[in-house]
Amino acid sequence: MSDNDEVKLKPFLGMKPGSYLIILYTVIIIAVLFALLILPGIIKPGTLYSFESVPDNAVVFVDGKYYGATPCEVFVPAGSHEIVMEKKHFTTSSDDVVTGRRIIGSLFSKRKETYSAELALLSPEGFLKDGFTEFAGWGMIDTYFDNYQPKPVLGPLFTQLQQAGYADTKSMSAFLYSVIPFVHNELLYSDFLDAVIVFEEVSGRGPVKRNEDITADFTELVFFQDAASFIENLPFWFYSILSDENRESKLSWYPAMQEEYGAFLRDYSNDYPSAQAAVSVNGSRFVMLSGGQFLMGADGSSFPYPAAVENFFIMDREVSNELYGLFLLENPEWQKANSDNLISQKLVNQDYLKDFDSSEGDKPVKFVSWYAAQAFCEWFEDKLPAYLSDYSVQLPDEHQWEWAALTESDDGGVFNNSSDDGPLSVDGRYPNNSGLYDLRGNLWEWCDNWYAPASPLITSRNPVYNEAFYGNYDGLERAVRGGSWANEDSITASTRGSQPPEWCTEFLGFRPILVREQIEGN
Repeated sequence: MSDNDEVKLKPFLGMKPGSYLIILYTVIIIAVLFALLILPGIIKPGTLYSFESVPDNAVVFVDGKYYGATPCEVFVPAGSHEIVMEKKHFTTSSDDVVTGRRIIGSLFSKRKETYSAELALLSPEGFLKDGFTEFAGWGMIDTYFDNYQPKPVLGPLFTQLQQAGYADTKSMSAFLYSVIPFVHNELLYSDFLDAVIVFEEVSGRGPVKRNEDITADFTELVFFQDAASFIENLPFWFYSILSDENRESKLSWYPAMQEEYGAFLRDYSNDYPSAQAAVSVNGSRFVMLSGGQFLMGADGSSFPYPAAVENFFIMDREVSNELYGLFLLENPEWQKANSDNLISQKLVNQDYLKDFDSSEGDKPVKFVSWYAAQAFCEWFEDKLPAYLSDYSVQLPDEHQWEWAALTESDDGGVFNNSSDDGPLSVDGRYPNNSGLYDLRGNLWEWCDNWYAPASPLITSRNPVYNEAFYGNYDGLERAVRGGSWANEDSITASTRGSQPPEWCTEFLGFRPILVREQIEGN
């Protein structure tokens, strides 16, 4: 076959090649257009819904299947469907809809529709509580990494409250004061500041815009001005959260404030506790310590600030295995055999009373949770004699614990105990000047108050405003004090620590105090 040979198509069904090729191409074009423009609408008919809600972040269910949180887009097939939008602490939106379809061009442009719902706020208290718990969780983390950063919590929380029309500025203000002690770096502060700006707007001071200078809002916003009027050490808190660069370049007012506060500390007249009396309750000795005012953190392990305590009795030693064994005999629900039930109630963890040995009655009890210590205190209160009927038994808060530790002697405590794998006897050494044993070392001791990292900075020069835990919401971990036999002796009277209240460890025990109950109206 040469290059000059011609190929001629034969007629088909009596049609010349030119005619049937036109028909063929036409059919192909029609088929392609049908496949592109019509077939998708027949095979997959439906509507692309844009789901929106007020407030945002409501979860979307279509026929019981989860599809995301608002705002989001979901393709819903044609037909009858149940659409449900839920958000915890808000009303639920539920609706039956008939979804339309687009036959022509749905491959390139789906039929679109917006579905909106307004959800009413049912429980602002619960909504705020959940937000507090989530933010406090981030606030309990010391260090973040590039791939592990805190997510915004407070800004979205207050924005959603604002969208829901919530305007209880008293509750919002109390919430902000409660979360301040968990703000300890610029990332957390940025989230906190977003919430403060919303609060300013709800309070009628807005609209408010954030400054590019991170230090400007602290001096300009009314919330911070009001807070600093009674939380006088708030500027020190602000200084502590800033990066070194911002501290050095943008806080021209700080050196003078630091110098002035230093002069206040030097001139402060510190009281010291003294043993006033001692009583015996159920075979245990309690020493009454005089009350007074003193500087928390004066030994340099924490930010120093004035605190005040009233007279109280404190057990002269840590609760022993023998004493805790008596509690167990009368309270079988707290025995080790019932630990599965206690774990299910989140009152202890799996290590509760792990190596409890009643034959070592003089050793301090360990592997006990904060809840177990609280239950012990409630049991012990029933043992108080009549002349102590106006006292309650509880764990000391951090102020009371540190006040008692000011009387600690210089024997070094039970630290770095390489001679024994655990704590020593509760009464094997000399007591301190008030007749108390092992406030430093042997075992860390549970305190009554919740722990917040920056709480020493949310303080004032007036101890009336200085509580062991500042806030109206439960924290995540309880404070612990004193160090244990496994620590180095660098632990001081003001060294702070914390543990989840259900935690049980070989390094942690407790000692109760007796506090005179306040008569209502006094």
